[in-house]
Amino acid sequence: MIGRWGSRGGRRGGRRGGSGWPCTWSGAERLGRAVTLAAVLAVAPWAIAGASAGPVLTLDAQARAAVANDEMVVVLAVERDGAQVGVLNDAVLAQLNAAIAEAKSVEGVRARLGSLWTQPNHTREGKQQGWRVRGEVVLESTRMSALAQLGARLGERMQLSGVQFRLSAERRQAEEKRLIAEAARAFRARAADAAAAFGFAGYELREMALRSGGGAPGPRPMAAMARIATAADAAPLPTEGGESDVVVGVSGSVELKP
Repeated sequence: MIGRWGSRGGRRGGRRGGSGWPCTWSGAERLGRAVTLAAVLAVAPWAIAGASAGPVLTLDAQARAAVANDEMVVVLAVERDGAQVGVLNDAVLAQLNAAIAEAKSVEGVRARLGSLWTQPNHTREGKQQGWRVRGEVVLESTRMSALAQLGARLGERMQLSGVQFRLSAERRQAEEKRLIAEAARAFRARAADAAAAFGFAGYELREMALRSGGGAPGPRPMAAMARIATAADAAPLPTEGGESDVVVGVSGSVELKP
């Protein structure tokens, strides 16, 4: 023996046996413990997941309503042709600003400047001959009768480019709030029906998502209004705005439960 912890006798670096002396793990022991640990790590996740997970279904449901439009949009335009573009711009802007000022004097009417563009005019031979300037004013209001009368007055000296009807933001939000509850009931009913159809007693919600949509008819293009002799003779614009669709959808996944 070389020493207490010498190499002879194979005692260096081992564990203590029953007699208190260090000893080493055998190759078979090390392999057995490694296999046991790997088996525990592999089985534990499967056991946990398998105990609770059931089939998962992805479902969709929606609620829809046709709602009378309560907001009117009128677009009026001015066009001028001439040789000097600066003079044309000034004339068009002056008329647009005058229309906006008149519109703002009517309670409940919002007025803003719309598109404004300038382009050259050309002869048949392709030669430039002067300029054309066009500008628009956009009027919006939920007081459709007042806006219709205003649009008729302004239409005596401006082109009526379009009329559109839509839902106001307040009306749409109120309708969507009502439809959310209806869409949720439809989703729960579909989930319960699906669970029963596949032989399950119930379900548990996993993920949910809400979406909203719908729209209004597009703007109605209007020909330039004929000039009317006096303001008293001006006929108001039509105010039959039709309806817009409001749609709220619910989509998500459910886990079927036995």
